[in-house]
Amino acid sequence: MKPYPLLAAMAWLPFAVACNQQQPAATAAPTTPAPAVVSAATPTPVEANHTAAARQVLNQPGTVVLDVRTPLEFMTGHLPQARNLSVGASDFTQQVAALDTSRTYVLYCGSGQRSGEAALKMQSQGFHHLINGGAYDDLKAK
Repeated sequence: MKPYPLLAAMAWLPFAVACNQQQPAATAAPTTPAPAVVSAATPTPVEANHTAAARQVLNQPGTVVLDVRTPLEFMTGHLPQARNLSVGASDFTQQVAALDTSRTYVLYCGSGQRSGEAALKMQSQGFHHLINGGAYDDLKAK
């Protein structure tokens, strides 16, 4: 019998035991989810899945809908009133600078992560009314 498999198993044993130990529960105050609308005074990560809040303002006058997915994703389907502004584009910051900071923006992507990233970038450029609408599939479903 070769000793190498046995040595390898013995080497991992301390890690397996350490990972299995339970940590004492921390007594922290209950947390509240981040708001759907991003405030310019609070540069915190924006949670996704604010589909209900986004739906309430999607068709209101003055609301701008931004699909921050790639142009290819945009071509496969998008909300009718959406404008494609890919957060991954090298000129995203320049494109955002051309937008009106006083308008309300609903941002969406494939899951809510990129729209959250876009919201934070826009927030740093002076935008005050941003809603992370989350995933395109959730917004298009009625």
